[in-house]
Amino acid sequence: MERRIIVSGGDELREYLPPDLAPGRRIRLEGAGALCTSGGQIFCACDWGDVIWRLDGRLLVPTALFAGGPGICQLCVSAGGGRLYALCADADSLLMLDAASGAPMMVNRVGVNPSAMALDETGTLLAVAGGECGEAVLLCASTLSVVKRLPMPGMVYAVALRGGMVYALSLNESLNSTLTTVSPGGIRQTLSLDGMPGLLMHHGPSLLCATHEHLYEIAPDGGRILHAQEAAGRAGRLLFGPRIMLLCDKLGESVLSMNRLTGSWRLLCENARDMATV
Repeated sequence: MERRIIVSGGDELREYLPPDLAPGRRIRLEGAGALCTSGGQIFCACDWGDVIWRLDGRLLVPTALFAGGPGICQLCVSAGGGRLYALCADADSLLMLDAASGAPMMVNRVGVNPSAMALDETGTLLAVAGGECGEAVLLCASTLSVVKRLPMPGMVYAVALRGGMVYALSLNESLNSTLTTVSPGGIRQTLSLDGMPGLLMHHGPSLLCATHEHLYEIAPDGGRILHAQEAAGRAGRLLFGPRIMLLCDKLGESVLSMNRLTGSWRLLCENARDMATV
């Protein structure tokens, strides 16, 4: 791993240093949860007080405190770095803040207990996994106005966007996962996967789909499994280095490291809710 890893959880932030991920600085931050990074800065949502801290990524020192919202489950920053998005699961809403000042810019209701969001590659469209409402909600990234609501076959846990394609990972009746792919023309196809839903993300040309104890590489059209392997836990976040893959298990609240050559796993740390690179 060539960049520093920041891990939240256990009422603190911790860093792990390249190349061997040795422990580095740590700072107490009560209720530390969802993380994202931008331009050398770290944003961390905290349950205590429903706030968002901004920290200097080099020194791991707080530089600002923003008002957030209840139950922030994910943070992300706009393509230009000027806007900070906070998905508030307990308020069924998406909050947009000015990333420099923390001033609230817009809020919109999305889903029922929404669980994840993703920006498209242009930074103009944002998708939200609507949770119990069974929808993938597409919004304008600059105004948070709803562009489209796409019904899905079950509770939606994860979403991804690329090239006009919308991907959504839902819980099906067998308590496994259904990947639904919607093309720009509205054509749908579904793919059944073992394990309860975890994460969707793009890695290179392929779509990665994490479910409980499984990790799938999916073709860009969403119709085929290119590769499948066993995974430790259920990924809420994946990070990749030349030799290792890091998995943040959102059930076990731990970070595990896999040697990509041997496929062997080891525990990096416990009491982990999220992780990011800086």
